[in-house]
Amino acid sequence: MRRYALFITSFAVALLCVRLGFWQLSRLRERRALNTSLRANLALPQVDLNELTPGLAQFRRVRGRGFFDYDHQIVVEARSFDGVPSVIVVTPLRLTGGRGVLVERGWVFSPDAMTVELDSLREADSATVDGVVIEQGPKIPPPNPDGWPKYVEWIDLPSLMPSFSYPLLPFVVRRTNVPPPRPGPRALRAVPVPQLSDGPHLSYAIQWFAFAIIAVVGASALGRKMRQEGGEKGEE
Repeated sequence: MRRYALFITSFAVALLCVRLGFWQLSRLRERRALNTSLRANLALPQVDLNELTPGLAQFRRVRGRGFFDYDHQIVVEARSFDGVPSVIVVTPLRLTGGRGVLVERGWVFSPDAMTVELDSLREADSATVDGVVIEQGPKIPPPNPDGWPKYVEWIDLPSLMPSFSYPLLPFVVRRTNVPPPRPGPRALRAVPVPQLSDGPHLSYAIQWFAFAIIAVVGASALGRKMRQEGGEKGEE
């Protein structure tokens, strides 16, 4: 009876592992399809943000000319780059026509991944920004409406827009033409554009299929051992 229970349990575990393996393969196909779409977006002509611009797809290359609004900056905290605690400095770029767009100007070292001296990171007011449209973070509660800069864990435009007196374009730009960093750790560096890789899905799928095999083989070996032990006791 114990052998039957062992086989049923092992078979159920193996089925679950196989199901999870195929789920990871499905995730892999979805990721490859997304990567193909993002690479196609990167290959499209650069968009001029100073012209009338509707919503743009992720990874679309853009260029904007205007001036940075240093009085209304956002600090994306709790980040890590090059193995050090960091923050991302987000500064609105005021475009022609009274509009603005949030620009990830770069990341900077921060001992507690929150504290940053923004005045030391100022650049010239007027700027030409080259970058790519990036995906926004998850929906979060709106930041404290009083005071600047605002500290957030993710950029969520709907929660941030009411804090600005001018309209913002409905996306965030990750700047790629960051000026060369000045000597020392307290300098802006370009936030890397996400790599379009397959991710860990294939290795995860292989692991789940391996677990399924281990469950079946292990149960069979243990079942044979239990059967042999039962036979020896019967002979006695």
